Amino acid sequence: MPDPSLYITDFLTWLNHQVSALKHRNGDVLDWDNLAEELTLTGISEKNELKSRLIVLLSHLLKWQYQADKRSISWFTTIANQRDDLQDLLEENPGLGKYIPDLVSKAYRNARREAAAETGMELAIFPDVCCYKIEQILNPQFICNTTKDFQKAIIEAQQ
Repeated sequence: MPDPSLYITDFLTWLNHQVSALKHRNGDVLDWDNLAEELTLTGISEKNELKSRLIVLLSHLLKWQYQADKRSISWFTTIANQRDDLQDLLEENPGLGKYIPDLVSKAYRNARREAAAETGMELAIFPDVCCYKIEQILNPQFICNTTKDFQKAIIEAQQ
């Protein structure tokens, strides 16, 4: 019989017991309710990570586009790193891909506010809806309506 109180008092021990029971196919000792809850939360966590990375990426794309005179290696690196991390996340969890269209619109609202706050520019300067196609957002060669390769963008950012 499972001890559901462990779930609250010692999560790691509870988790190890659940893993062991699963590996040994011992369904009698599984804490089904809490296990189902944790699996649900894991899926939510993966979607939240996707949204969070999209927010950072989109806010930096907006800053790159709308504040060209302040472009920096730091912004450039953040854009590249977020794209790499998004690619890794989507490779590890291909099922997340179907959530991208919805999450882009949600993430864009946050990214727009973040870009306005960080640049000191009026929120109204930034488009109300995402101005980038999903293919552009994820494309490592795309920076704000250009297809310049990253080497050129780095040189440009350093000037």
